[in-house]
Amino acid sequence: MYIQKRFSTIDVIIYLMLGLSALLIILPLWRILVISFSTQDVYLTDHYHLIPKSFSLTEYKRAFGSLGGIVRALFRSVEITALGTTISMILTSCGAYALSKKDLPGRAIIFRLIVFTMFFSGGLVPFYILVKNLHLIDTIWALVLPTAISTYNLIIMKNYFASIPPSLEEAAKIDGYNDIQILFKIIIPISMPVFAAISLFYGVALWNDYFLATLFINSNDMFPLQVLLRQMIIQDMVTAEVGVMTSGSNMEQFKMACIVVGMIPVLLVYPFIQKYFTKGIMMGAVKE
Repeated sequence: MYIQKRFSTIDVIIYLMLGLSALLIILPLWRILVISFSTQDVYLTDHYHLIPKSFSLTEYKRAFGSLGGIVRALFRSVEITALGTTISMILTSCGAYALSKKDLPGRAIIFRLIVFTMFFSGGLVPFYILVKNLHLIDTIWALVLPTAISTYNLIIMKNYFASIPPSLEEAAKIDGYNDIQILFKIIIPISMPVFAAISLFYGVALWNDYFLATLFINSNDMFPLQVLLRQMIIQDMVTAEVGVMTSGSNMEQFKMACIVVGMIPVLLVYPFIQKYFTKGIMMGAVKE
């Protein structure tokens, strides 16, 4: 028997708000795509850029040809993201597993000191001096080690590990497993939802970060994609100010093409871990 579902006023309001939120997210992205693929003539005559009226790869050719190194910067960003995410996940999982144990000596004090770092930092100058004294300037390690552990991510993973039944670890210890073996052979394999969510957090942060690179990297060959795209946009703005923009080019279209290039890798990865994302965050957000 088919039962027709009735929507209350609250349901209608919720769906309208969700639809409006989705529209506010999708429309800007769609507009960016339309502008980046438009010809200059269509861009100048179309004021809304919601319906594609032309197709051109001119600005993408400019992006990949500018400064002669976007492909190298793209692979550099992939390298930084992959290495940084791997290091962050190893350190975060080890720290979260240790803090999830109630019998850890000094656990409360250690946890409070870690949380303290969320609200206070040593400042930019001491941060730079520390990295310089460690001889990490102009190396990939300056981009992945200083931000290897996020306190927020550590707390989420700690709470997730604390929700795992202790009987699993007790059974493993009976079989002769030590703590390291339990972590990597039992805890991590059954914690894929929170691992996918935290990996996404670390990966997106590393991919989008340009501040550390501008601070610690001096060699153009070491620049990640975001820094190179930023330089392209600044270079184009300076060029426009002096009035020597190349024929058939448009600064706004060029910016949109750069944005699309920077978004593609994250958009390709996200669908594969989306099913784990919500589950991992919800379970890891529960306070023990």
